[in-house]
Amino acid sequence: MKRFSLLVLILILLLPLLAEAAGDEKATATASAQDARARLQKALGSLDALQADFRQTVLDEDKKPLSQSRGKVSIQRPGRFRWEYQDPYEQQIIADGKELWVYDVDLDQATVKPIESSLSTAPIMVLMKKQRVTDEFTVQPLGQRKYLYWIELIPKQKDMEYSRVYLGLDGDEIKAMELRDSFGQSTQIVFENPRYDVIFPPGTFRFEPPPGVDVFGSGG
Repeated sequence: MKRFSLLVLILILLLPLLAEAAGDEKATATASAQDARARLQKALGSLDALQADFRQTVLDEDKKPLSQSRGKVSIQRPGRFRWEYQDPYEQQIIADGKELWVYDVDLDQATVKPIESSLSTAPIMVLMKKQRVTDEFTVQPLGQRKYLYWIELIPKQKDMEYSRVYLGLDGDEIKAMELRDSFGQSTQIVFENPRYDVIFPPGTFRFEPPPGVDVFGSGG
């Protein structure tokens, strides 16, 4: 009985310390989440006029590579980007602010759609957003892993093309991006040689179908 009473006494004495520790842990988690949101917003804020090379790998649910490609991305916010696959095949995805063009060079065909209906749920829109990303995503810090600080974005909408987005930051720069769909397949993108505040030549974000190219769809 004395041992039981002593144990109860010890627990009573420890309760304030346990409560304080739990409070400190919660405060640390809150501060970490706030820091992640601030870092992410600052990184996204630097993408108004960006050009970079990229390497893309698509993995199946067992993390086995399905395809690999390389290319160049150009972004001019709001609403304009040019995503060019250069190897192993050529494809251009161009948004001019009103229309989205997808041009398959080897197939000699292009499709065009209104940009609003085409990109509202597409992964590239994560990089195109100027407003607070927390309006459309729940932001979770994952912390430092090897050379990058990782942040998880969980879409608040249910009709997105992906279930999770992971962004890898080096300081204030987005160096990597991973997109996961509901089937477990993932697309990993590594950005290299970023150039900021680029002054793009006229016509960078316009597309005119070359002669002989079949065009499908209707624009905005």
